[in-house]
Amino acid sequence: MATSNLKSFCAQIEQAKNRGEEEKADCRAIKFDGGFAKQNAVVDYIELFEQGLIMIEMKDLQSIMLNNFNGKPTEVELGKVFKNMINKFKNTLASTQQEINDQLISVSNYLVWKNNTDIVLMDRYLPAEFRNRPYQICKTDEICEKLSALNTRLCQE
Repeated sequence: MATSNLKSFCAQIEQAKNRGEEEKADCRAIKFDGGFAKQNAVVDYIELFEQGLIMIEMKDLQSIMLNNFNGKPTEVELGKVFKNMINKFKNTLASTQQEINDQLISVSNYLVWKNNTDIVLMDRYLPAEFRNRPYQICKTDEICEKLSALNTRLCQE
């Protein structure tokens, strides 16, 4: 697929509107989930540069942990949440290599938390095996700075 076609999917990076709160970053990436991709279980955004792929999953984990379980989530319940996220990264890589460019390699993966995320709470809930994964964790207002190091991005302004 020609990269110029993918530019039409460039959109401002934002967290899903959850419980009425809206949170946007000041940069753009390819809207993958609900944009370019038509399948389930993929990350929210991707960004391309040369043969590299950056994958970005936006999550309000604090809301998930505090509002989606009766009491403290069990290890099994937490495992399902994080396994789902890990699968999104794997499925996205496979999809981009199949539909966009089979030479693309995953360079950076980001799990982006909402700005008001309580880090102490997340440290308590994050399974150790997820913390040890090669995914960087940052907040919404930090993702643009992380991406700015790569100055040949497709959706760069």
